[in-house]
Amino acid sequence: MINGYWVILRSELFSLFISPATYVSTFYFLALLGVGFRFFIESFIGTNWILPPLSSLAVGLIFGSPALIPFLTMRTLAEERRLGTLETLMSAPIEGSSIIIGKWSASYLFFLIICCGAYAYPLLLWILFPEQAQTLGFNHIEHWIGGFIFLMSFGASFTAIGIFASSVTRNQMVAGMLTFSLITLYLAIMAFSYGEPHQVASNNAYDQFLSSIGGSLNKGLDKLQFFAVGIIHIPTILHQFIVVFLFLTLATLQIERMRH
Repeated sequence: MINGYWVILRSELFSLFISPATYVSTFYFLALLGVGFRFFIESFIGTNWILPPLSSLAVGLIFGSPALIPFLTMRTLAEERRLGTLETLMSAPIEGSSIIIGKWSASYLFFLIICCGAYAYPLLLWILFPEQAQTLGFNHIEHWIGGFIFLMSFGASFTAIGIFASSVTRNQMVAGMLTFSLITLYLAIMAFSYGEPHQVASNNAYDQFLSSIGGSLNKGLDKLQFFAVGIIHIPTILHQFIVVFLFLTLATLQIERMRH
């Protein structure tokens, strides 16, 4: 399983790094994100933003994911199914889970590389204008670490959703639109729940259990207040691992059907 995983991972990473569409989408995404970050920093004094300024970058990356993730995942399985190469791959002595996890890992790693590119903006500001950067709180390393871990957890679930969407169709454009729709729906649920007080109306243990396991699945944006100041909220990370496991399992089951 491990050997098959590494083969798939290397192949998918190579495919992403030589794809022109990946570079074009990454360039425009980072360019727009950089422009937005600049205007936010310039107008920060006049805003009602209560979190550290650096957290705005995490928000931009999260809400920009529906436009970025499809370009990283839509070709992974859909294009191979269309070309017939996935059937050939499935005939090799490689487990379906190795194929799915390998393709997901490649997309996820590329997403993290893009996040590192985005964090180059505040780093450059810190280098060129150290006094202004210190005023904005860029000298607090815990803000950098917390925000990046928040992106890591949600980036993992978003790319898993993209892999699942690519597994259910032969058309990469359909896979891209399905990924966009599912991630947008997920963000919409969190956005509508943002800021609402968390109350358990009943003392029933079952109701409390359901409320506790929901957590960041609908209150994910509220949890940013912890990560933004360097407090790692473990339940949020665990909830995103559940989402990753769910969608990767569904994708594995989908391609395992091709063996039978």
